Amino acid sequence: MEYVSVESVFNDGLAARIAKNPARAQKIGGVFEFVIEGDGGGTWTLDLNAPELKAGKAEKMNVRIRIQAADFLEVANGRMNEMSAFTRGKLKVEGNIAMALKLRDVMSDAGW
Repeated sequence: MEYVSVESVFNDGLAARIAKNPARAQKIGGVFEFVIEGDGGGTWTLDLNAPELKAGKAEKMNVRIRIQAADFLEVANGRMNEMSAFTRGKLKVEGNIAMALKLRDVMSDAGW
């Protein structure tokens, strides 16, 4: 699926995945806050413990991801590797780095 907006990544991608397989989401676990900056950005909270996705800041989070909207779409569409984005300073991670690595499973269509 080609995402055309940040909102579509969350609503059509992540929300659909966790709704389709909530047990897998809970097994991954954690609370992730995404701060997407720039045009079309915003803040979303992905709570895999619940599991639920909602717009807005997390009350308590394990990981906060900061990234520009254009870069986020590049990562979500598979045109930019998340580790490359991180090492180039385009993706910033606050909180539990080991848990942040679990986002690979969440962002990938495989297994959902």
